[in-house]
Amino acid sequence: MNDNDLIQVLWVEDDPKVTKTYPLKAETFGLELVASSCWDDAKAKLEGDYNRWAAIILDAKCKQHRDSADNAVRFLGEALKDIASLSKEKKRIIPWYVLTGGAESEVSDSITDDRMKWDADWTDLSKKKYYSKDTDTEALYSRIRDHANKSPRIQIQEMYRKNYEQLLLLNKDVCEDILTILEAIHFPDSHPDFTPRLYYNPLRKALEYVFRLTQPVSIIPDVFFKDGIVNLNQCFMFLIGREAEKLGYKHRDGGITPRHIQDMMSLIINLGNANSHSFVPSHATELSEEEIQLFDNHIKTIGGNSKLLIFSIALQFCEILQWMNSYIVKNSDKDKNRELWVPLKQSLPEGIIEKDDGVFHIGEDYSVLIKNEELLGKKVQIINYSPNRNPRIKKYKFFVREQDLKVLNEV
Repeated sequence: MNDNDLIQVLWVEDDPKVTKTYPLKAETFGLELVASSCWDDAKAKLEGDYNRWAAIILDAKCKQHRDSADNAVRFLGEALKDIASLSKEKKRIIPWYVLTGGAESEVSDSITDDRMKWDADWTDLSKKKYYSKDTDTEALYSRIRDHANKSPRIQIQEMYRKNYEQLLLLNKDVCEDILTILEAIHFPDSHPDFTPRLYYNPLRKALEYVFRLTQPVSIIPDVFFKDGIVNLNQCFMFLIGREAEKLGYKHRDGGITPRHIQDMMSLIINLGNANSHSFVPSHATELSEEEIQLFDNHIKTIGGNSKLLIFSIALQFCEILQWMNSYIVKNSDKDKNRELWVPLKQSLPEGIIEKDDGVFHIGEDYSVLIKNEELLGKKVQIINYSPNRNPRIKKYKFFVREQDLKVLNEV
């Protein structure tokens, strides 16, 4: 069996003889036991890659620290407290089991009732909260395998195996967000508090990572990724065959995206927040209260606070990713791709700063945010601008910041 197919089990055990022999038997049940000799080391592995683990096995008489003595009560108390805290933080429960030598009934008082969520039938059958090394190891391995196979995350990874493998190549947070949405589709009971508004912006950022995939083969001009920041709208314009005016390129052959991919990309871009970028932490659960309020208002404005909508967009994102990877494989010649970059003759927009109804603007297309009112009436050149998403001044197509203006002369 390939190691990549083995169910990953975090195992806290400090007996060298046991750590050499037990994994061999566990492997026949489809498990890979990854041992740590104390809880500190195991906790670091758990925090470092939480989604890797399908189960945790705790040797009751293990150590909390590398240099501490074995103490079942102290070890189990700290370990189970940390596991409960991480489960709450990560919003995913990892089943844990206590494995101990002999009839260690004295450890039972330290074993919390959290385990009843997945292991109640073991207690009904054996009248124990723990598993004995002498008699129950095979039963434990079998139950871990069965519980893991029923786990929503593992089932989603299997159902969307090809998409999951591609998501892993993008970004850890992107992968986590998409898998969470897919879980909420297929296993709604595992996500009773699923909130659509938290995922529109991460999906927009996720699309930036899809565009980053094109960099090694030069499908999109390098200037579109200046300083590690993806210019999402300009990448989109280039890929669909429109003039990317701000960065000065168009695609020679009229773009590369099929119409359905173009429509999917457009939906994700328009539903997300234009000020977000993939170099900022993108995980959905990391939004501040202020950001949540902003996204609430944005989603209400566009009418998109719907589970069905976010579910459909997640599936569309998987389709976009699959199409992009396929296109890259078929078009991997960097020199040929560069030949498709057509420079535009660029002229930056100019105009006079005016003020109407309390709003600074340049012509009929650009609203301007300035603090220096001495700029009023001056002729300026617009160095950079973005789509205007302020519903209060929606008559202007674009938004310009003061730092993106170059004063030409006084009028």
